[in-house]
Amino acid sequence: MVQKGTAARGRPRKFDTDTVLDQVRDTFWRYGYAGTSMDQLAAATGLHKPSLYGAFGDKKQLFLAALDNYLAEVRVEFAEAFALSSLEASLAAIREAAIDKFTHGDCGGMGCFMMNTAMPEAGHDPEISRVVRDTMESLEQALVRRLEQAIADGDLADDADPNELALILVANHYEMSARARAGYSREELRAFADRALNLVRKLGGLRSGLKGAQASAA
Repeated sequence: MVQKGTAARGRPRKFDTDTVLDQVRDTFWRYGYAGTSMDQLAAATGLHKPSLYGAFGDKKQLFLAALDNYLAEVRVEFAEAFALSSLEASLAAIREAAIDKFTHGDCGGMGCFMMNTAMPEAGHDPEISRVVRDTMESLEQALVRRLEQAIADGDLADDADPNELALILVANHYEMSARARAGYSREELRAFADRALNLVRKLGGLRSGLKGAQASAA
């Protein structure tokens, strides 16, 4: 994969890598991996195909570089949310970050970039499958750690099961992606997410309600 800021071999690049990868991501996001051609990517970035090939490799490597950039952004957002002092604030921040990502684009809800573009390819491409699996497992593990911290902090009951609660949150996260793709509004997505947060509150014995976090994050 192309790393941010990595210089291409030969002549220095005359474009900003992150900007190009954002344009590439949005094109794949709109049309899907299989439905996107190198001609479309060249048009979206304003670069000639030889320049794209020279900087990133073939279409698959260009897709993986865009996916890597996207996932790096998501990791930063989730890390910031997990760093908040209370569990309810963390969960509300995650909800809002997901809604922002899933409703990205000028054509309405786009859903999760990874789920909508990489998942269809994962069944027959081991490299893409590995990225998808690693990302899904990383999200679940990060949620488990945050829930364990909430138990230690007294935000959740001592007998709360962080693994079960994490599964609820993971399932809700990807269901939100599907609903965004189906055209659900931000308000509908927020209401759907809050049902899962309320279930976590009930099953985990969350010490305080989510209203304050909802108001601050909305």
